[in-house]
Amino acid sequence: MQFFDPDRWNEIWQTISRNRRRSVMTALSVFWGIFMLTVLLGASAGLERTFARQIGEMSTNLVLMQGNRTSLPYKGMPSDRQWNLETEDVAAVKQLPEVLYATGLNWGGSHPCSRQGRKGDYGVMGHTPDYQLINPEKIIYGRYINEIDIQRKRKVCVIGTQVWKDLFPGGEDPTGQMIRMGGAYFTVVGVQQRQSSMVSFSNVERTVVLPATLVQQLFGFGNTVHMLAVAGRDDVDSRTLQEVCKKTVFARHIIAPDDEKAAWIMAVAEFIEKFRGVTRGIRLLTWIVGLGTLLAGIVGVSNIMLVTIKERTQEIGIRRAIGAPPGAILSQILSESFVLTFIAGVLGLTAAVGLLSVADSAYHQAVVVAQEGADVSWQVSFGTALLALAIIGAGSLLAGVIPAFRALKIKAVDAIREE
Repeated sequence: MQFFDPDRWNEIWQTISRNRRRSVMTALSVFWGIFMLTVLLGASAGLERTFARQIGEMSTNLVLMQGNRTSLPYKGMPSDRQWNLETEDVAAVKQLPEVLYATGLNWGGSHPCSRQGRKGDYGVMGHTPDYQLINPEKIIYGRYINEIDIQRKRKVCVIGTQVWKDLFPGGEDPTGQMIRMGGAYFTVVGVQQRQSSMVSFSNVERTVVLPATLVQQLFGFGNTVHMLAVAGRDDVDSRTLQEVCKKTVFARHIIAPDDEKAAWIMAVAEFIEKFRGVTRGIRLLTWIVGLGTLLAGIVGVSNIMLVTIKERTQEIGIRRAIGAPPGAILSQILSESFVLTFIAGVLGLTAAVGLLSVADSAYHQAVVVAQEGADVSWQVSFGTALLALAIIGAGSLLAGVIPAFRALKIKAVDAIREE
């Protein structure tokens, strides 16, 4: 086949190497274009994967609420009234048809914990079983807080991985073992590892989770709940979920329905959608910048090929005079353009993949190993790499189209007269 003809490839090589500086500078522009495109795509993909890992398995249709001071008088109640969420609010919201799960959160502050001479200061949180359904954390050993723990106010706890490593340095299963916090002892029923950091109420690795009712009793909170977290059903709009929860809670505390300052409310779904919009914009900008840089390189190759055609006018004319068909001339010019552009593009793609691999390793050491964070790849996908190769191939042929047709317009008589 003509494609595998050694003379053909030898001629292509001689043409490219005839002016090495020009060929290298032209190839460098293509190299840089595909390099930048691939690196930007890898960075964009890594950002999206990082965001996805931060969400983890957390319910995205999530509404958070905290009590604040009222700003309007209502039904005989004065303005500027401080109010707090209560356990009964959680139960009332949980009965709403729009709600899938609801939980109350309580912060217990930081407290010294110890076991067999090992000790440390860790945060204390009060959770209910629904929290694990709303924002699941990975359970390494044992189980999470259950309903019986809540009802009986059991002195049990779920500890984070750092607490486990500090108090159980042997790495054994700590379930059933006792730890001391203040003057009380608690039985470890589970070890949890952070899965999501999108909505983080504490440093999971350094947190001791107790039954919410026990935290209320130990720290004198009564039936106060510091934060309400509500997961809505998939078919319920986040704004609708927010309004029905607000209406239910405000009615129980005699607060004006239109009092915007009476509570801090956050719809996580809206925040997630805004961030996804930002990532889509970044991805679009990445393609525009990357393809623009690559197109500049391809235009450079095309200009160089036009100069080359001008310099080879006599050669092409003689070929036409001795009977070379137009297809042979066209094929030769396109082959020269393809080889120069494709080799530079493949080298640029290889260099970009290598750089992203180094970034992967650095991220793994800095985040996964040092901080026990989520392992996220900053490498482009196989499909993206194939798409980049296809763009290189198409661009290399495109760069030779105009020079090839310019070569076909050369007349044999005019070329032979060319000095």
